[in-house]
Amino acid sequence: MRSHGVPNWPDPQPGATNIKFPGAAQLKVGSSQLAAAENSCDHLLPAGSDDQFPAAEVPLLLSGMVKFSECLRSHGVTNWPDPTTDAQGRPYFPLSSHGITRSESRSQQMMTKQAECQHLMPAALGGIPVG
Repeated sequence: MRSHGVPNWPDPQPGATNIKFPGAAQLKVGSSQLAAAENSCDHLLPAGSDDQFPAAEVPLLLSGMVKFSECLRSHGVTNWPDPTTDAQGRPYFPLSSHGITRSESRSQQMMTKQAECQHLMPAALGGIPVG
C-alpha cells in the first residue's frame, strides 16, 4: 500500500484478529488514491481480510454457504435464505428480507440449529455473515 501512494499505511500487528483497515481520512490521502492502492494490492490479502475475499473465492464460499442453508432448512428453519453478495461482493445471508430478525437469528433455538450445520460453513468466513 505504501508503494502505491499510501505512505501512512500501518504494519499488521501480531496476533490481531478481525482487523478493519483505516479509511482515507485517517491515512491522510484522498479516497480515489486509497481505492487505487487497494485495487493494486487486493490480491495480496489473505482470504477474508477486512471482510473482502478474492473474486475467484466468492463462488466457493457461496457454494459452502448454500449447503449450510440447505442444512438449516432441513432442520426446520424453512425460511432460511440462500446466500447472496452485497454491493462490495461480500457473501452474506439476507435474513431480514426473508422475515428473520437479528434477535431471532441469535435466539437459543436458532443458535442450536446453526451449530448443527456450522461444519458446512467455509472456515474463511469465521462466522455466519447475516444481514
